[in-house]
Amino acid sequence: MREKRSPKVQRIVRLRGQAARLRASYRAGLMRLAPIHHKAVLLDQEACVVKSTLTDCVRELRRAWSGV
Repeated sequence: MREKRSPKVQRIVRLRGQAARLRASYRAGLMRLAPIHHKAVLLDQEACVVKSTLTDCVRELRRAWSGV
């Protein structure tokens, strides 16, 4: 026969189960976001490469970034 658990033990088991589900959900979210993050990093790197080739357009770029 299975012994009845105390309320504190039941609560601990329930909380640990919730934590495990949240961790699994978090990991699944990271798996979906990793390719998006990677693409953003690549785009930032490409922007830096293009920016390094600018010479006389720097003022125009600064105005564009500032929204003027």
